[in-house]
Amino acid sequence: MDRRHLTTALAATAIGLAGLAACGDAPILPRDAGTARSAPRDAGSDAGPPFIEVELARGQTLWDLARAYGVTVREIREFNGLTPWLARRVQAGQKIRIPGVEAPIEAMDEDEDAGVDASAEGVLSFEDDAGAALSADAGVDEGPISGGTHTLAEGETIWDLARMYDVTIDDIARANQWDDDDAQIVVAGTGVVIPGVSQARIRNTSTRRDAASTPRWGLHHEMARGETIWTLAQRYNVSVSEIMAANRLTPAAAQNLSRGQSILIPGVISRPDASQPARPVTPAQERAQRLARRLGLGSRTAAQQLLHGRVQARWVAAAGGRRGRLPGTLRWPVQNGRFSRGYGSGQGGYHLATDIMGNIGWNVRASAPGIVGYSGRELSGFGNVVLVIHPGGWVTLYGHNSVNFVVAGQRVGAGTILAEVGSTGRSTGPHVHFELIYDGENCNPNGLFRPGIRHRSGFSRTVQTTWTEPRNRPESISCAPRRRHPASDMPVNE
Repeated sequence: MDRRHLTTALAATAIGLAGLAACGDAPILPRDAGTARSAPRDAGSDAGPPFIEVELARGQTLWDLARAYGVTVREIREFNGLTPWLARRVQAGQKIRIPGVEAPIEAMDEDEDAGVDASAEGVLSFEDDAGAALSADAGVDEGPISGGTHTLAEGETIWDLARMYDVTIDDIARANQWDDDDAQIVVAGTGVVIPGVSQARIRNTSTRRDAASTPRWGLHHEMARGETIWTLAQRYNVSVSEIMAANRLTPAAAQNLSRGQSILIPGVISRPDASQPARPVTPAQERAQRLARRLGLGSRTAAQQLLHGRVQARWVAAAGGRRGRLPGTLRWPVQNGRFSRGYGSGQGGYHLATDIMGNIGWNVRASAPGIVGYSGRELSGFGNVVLVIHPGGWVTLYGHNSVNFVVAGQRVGAGTILAEVGSTGRSTGPHVHFELIYDGENCNPNGLFRPGIRHRSGFSRTVQTTWTEPRNRPESISCAPRRRHPASDMPVNE
């Protein structure tokens, strides 16, 4: 990547407003954290920052190491002087230094995996309308993913590529070993790995696209008084990151859009009506929506049932996993997101949820594997909200998103990107309103988060527990019916 372009890079995370009220993505330790040793130091020289040296195991990636040691891929890459291209091509036996770490972690045995149900980490499958098996990997700790490389053209974004090749943003991010920041720093000329797509198909697709000489999906919006990039994202149901990428906006430029300025809204093919703007749906999303309709998911009625913990048996079956077993633990939903307030806070303790502050543009990720039961904005107060059904009957809720990236019926793994952090609905700042719902009640998830709860100073190690048996809830996990706000006669969604 030409570093001269970084001044025009699309670091949406840098422009997000700090949450005024509320509401990252904590890594689950991989089973093999690599063979590590403390790096030797010259006692007579400036030791510099601490680090350890890790020898990559077969199939390991920088993403695995970053999650195991609580650092970012970018930090590892820069500490080792690796370009993004080289970082994607690390090999077994290669020595990698992990910055800011003084001692290696021990590899976890199969029986000591923080209580995660091993069956929930395999490949989950379901049948589409034609009866063919479709599958989705329930985990994110993978080795290098094969695929062709698409060279990003001027004006193209990774969201264009996701639609062009019928893959998800999450697929592209994992294949290229991007964290939330890296995914935004892509400019024309960058080679992007498209997982599962041959180089021949990429050549043919690019040739047809160039020959057609057709304008990109999208429409131009003239900025009016008082409008911001955040109001555009909400109006058109498009992510802030995507708008910045399509218009090559620097963080400073994105915060200072002027009246009359023309802004391309990518991926939208019509002006928004009273509900939602028309936006192309990929074939994979169409298949997921067909499954959702067959299961009775995706509707406002289904969302209300899930909100109150009423989960049908067929929905639990569709979520996969070992019959009758809960996932056991939860991932922290937003990478680098910080705890704002928790379960039982607010007047009278009405707030039976966890709020996690983050910047608009950061990703919201699934806390456990399962199936998307609802993705929309029909639940009062939540704005854009996603509800995920997990094995055993857990439901997790992610509210106030800037935009949702998934549709009902879509299978997700722990760590799959669901949405972008936002401040839609009844919200006073960018954050995720996270709920754990089970058997008609909201439950306190704090002890289930791995590796803990992130604060500004890092993760706090709360008393941790595991919940795998539906009828054997640990004593440390309290649950209660959804409460009303003391000053309102409406059910409280925030």
